[in-house]
Amino acid sequence: MTPPPDTAQTGSDRIVAAALRLFEERGYASTSLADVAAEAGMLKGNLAYYFATKPALLDAVLRSRQAELEAALGAGQPHDAAPAATIERLLAYVDAQAPVLAASGCPVGSLSTELGKLDAQLHQHAAGLLLGLLGWLQLQFARALPAPAARECAEHLLAVLQGAAVLAQASRDPAVIRRQVSASRAWLAVVLG
Repeated sequence: MTPPPDTAQTGSDRIVAAALRLFEERGYASTSLADVAAEAGMLKGNLAYYFATKPALLDAVLRSRQAELEAALGAGQPHDAAPAATIERLLAYVDAQAPVLAASGCPVGSLSTELGKLDAQLHQHAAGLLLGLLGWLQLQFARALPAPAARECAEHLLAVLQGAAVLAQASRDPAVIRRQVSASRAWLAVVLG
């Protein structure tokens, strides 16, 4: 049974929240606009008022994920914090998401993987979030390390976190995330110490 819609949310916000849940649970290809409308507590025709196509809805979902990630990483905050302190924001965010990641995997990584098999243009958009995060990490590491080392460290950390999400989801064990975040913190102290 679908929970009653949150009346504080706009129609668009309700639709995006419903699509986020369904894309995580079922995947993009297995979720119809009618499914999203039902989950959002509205008729499919009303959904079309906000999002004419499924790719347009996907775009809104990805923008919502981007905004959530930027908020967690402190977008708009001064960049004078030490690189380790800035990267810690990402680790804290991932750690806090451990139960969700264990239940559904990484929503961005999962979408990128699924869309990579379905549609090159949609994949590029979804993969852009992961690649943007990789670029953000590289910039943080580059504040303390030479460019080649910064790139390698950024790739390493993102690969560890994405791998942890896959293993946590496979085993349904949020402790996998917590162990890998803890190990990443220790590694970060050595690399940037």
